[in-house]
Amino acid sequence: MAAAADLEAAAPTGALWGLVQDFVMGQQEGPADQVAADVKSGSYTVLQVVEALGSSLENPEPRTRERGIQLLSQVLLQCHSLLLEKEVVHLVLFYENRLKDHHLVIPAVLRGLRALSLCVTLPPGLAVSVLKAIFQEVHVQSLPQVDRHTVYSIITNFMRTREEELKGLGADFTFGFIQVMDGEKDPRNLLVAFRIVHDLISRDYNLGPFVEELFEVTSCYFPIDFTPPPNDPHGIQREDLILSLRAVLASTPRFAEFLLPLLIEKVDSEILSAKLDSLQTLNACCAVYGQKELKDFLPSLWASIRREVFQTASERVEAEGLAALQSLTACLSRSVLRADAEDHLDFFLSNILQGM
Repeated sequence: MAAAADLEAAAPTGALWGLVQDFVMGQQEGPADQVAADVKSGSYTVLQVVEALGSSLENPEPRTRERGIQLLSQVLLQCHSLLLEKEVVHLVLFYENRLKDHHLVIPAVLRGLRALSLCVTLPPGLAVSVLKAIFQEVHVQSLPQVDRHTVYSIITNFMRTREEELKGLGADFTFGFIQVMDGEKDPRNLLVAFRIVHDLISRDYNLGPFVEELFEVTSCYFPIDFTPPPNDPHGIQREDLILSLRAVLASTPRFAEFLLPLLIEKVDSEILSAKLDSLQTLNACCAVYGQKELKDFLPSLWASIRREVFQTASERVEAEGLAALQSLTACLSRSVLRADAEDHLDFFLSNILQGM
């Protein structure tokens, strides 16, 4: 009798069947919120929702499968805090497998994985499993903007809550993210992607042999060339992107050998905004660089800055050039304080005095 009662409890009710059919076959959106509300109230369990969706999830028509998974994902996004660990395990395995499904289904699958990435009951190891599956099965940049944003959200959630597990992937995590980001063009997504790169560096993830690749996948946006469209509902400004990218480029001395030639090139360009951005970025870099990073570029840096200080028609560029010069001098001064350091400060100041 007890077993029969359990079976009856797990079986979908007629009302649930009706809601599922209205969503999947009737193309109505309202039933998803109703099912989620009923799960929250205890009327149904997530297991019952899966059971009710059974035929939809196995339907040979991709669009029908997509609607079924979409309903489940929308319920999970509202009810992920109610999931037990064993339910999370089964759902993760189900969603990972569905990443191999038809391309029409993938966006709904990713939304479900985003819900699962928020689960506090997610067992150890599954965050890595999910990301490996995404890296292997999904060509992220072929997806629409909103679905690419979903992938960035999954990565961000796991970096916030499962840092040590992700670090266990070593440089494979860095390489996987580079593949995800490579070619991104939407400013909404770039703001999130730049934050992820900054966290990779500042939180000491293993970059392995991919330092130059990580630099290339971010520096290709420098200098930022973005004008928000009129009445932009997202409110993203050019300055937001400039500061976010600058925080990445100036976050590590390991970028210096690639970044400094780029900054010199852009300071020497004819574009005023590029000059300003480059000098301000150089200023920011000096806070984390030492003379080791700067020494090979000092003559070129001085030649470029000298032109902007003495020959520019822009007071803003002149001011930024002088600020960069001050930052370079301060950076070299810090190194002189070490007894075993070469005195590149004296060489740099001599060049400046000779050129004035």
